[in-house]
Amino acid sequence: MIGKVIATLLQANTDLTDLVDTNSIYPYVCNENTSLPFIVYIVDSITPIYDKDNWDYDECTFSVESYSKGYAALEDIAYQVREALELKAGTYESIKVRNLRMVSQEEEGFEMAFSNKLTFTIEIIAYE
Repeated sequence: MIGKVIATLLQANTDLTDLVDTNSIYPYVCNENTSLPFIVYIVDSITPIYDKDNWDYDECTFSVESYSKGYAALEDIAYQVREALELKAGTYESIKVRNLRMVSQEEEGFEMAFSNKLTFTIEIIAYE
């Protein structure tokens, strides 16, 4: 469910898709032999929140991992991922969301690539 929202917001940012082709944005795992750069998004958890009577909203934590050959390019991609996602309240793919915020960031370097992981929280307030 929330993966559709993540994909929609990432693919709608043309500054991001100028850096990473929309066909190189994947849920959970990329295709074998995918060339750099690429993005993988992962839903880490969904926690339902209830008031005393009913369901109030779902709190979701998700991560977006970016991979690139060059560190400077990776930084540009990570910046655009954050721009694409943070503070985007609204209805996407029939899911109404609010309070989309980045909560952490991690980086790693490998022999042939660099990676950046941005973690976000979002509140899902309606499934329409």
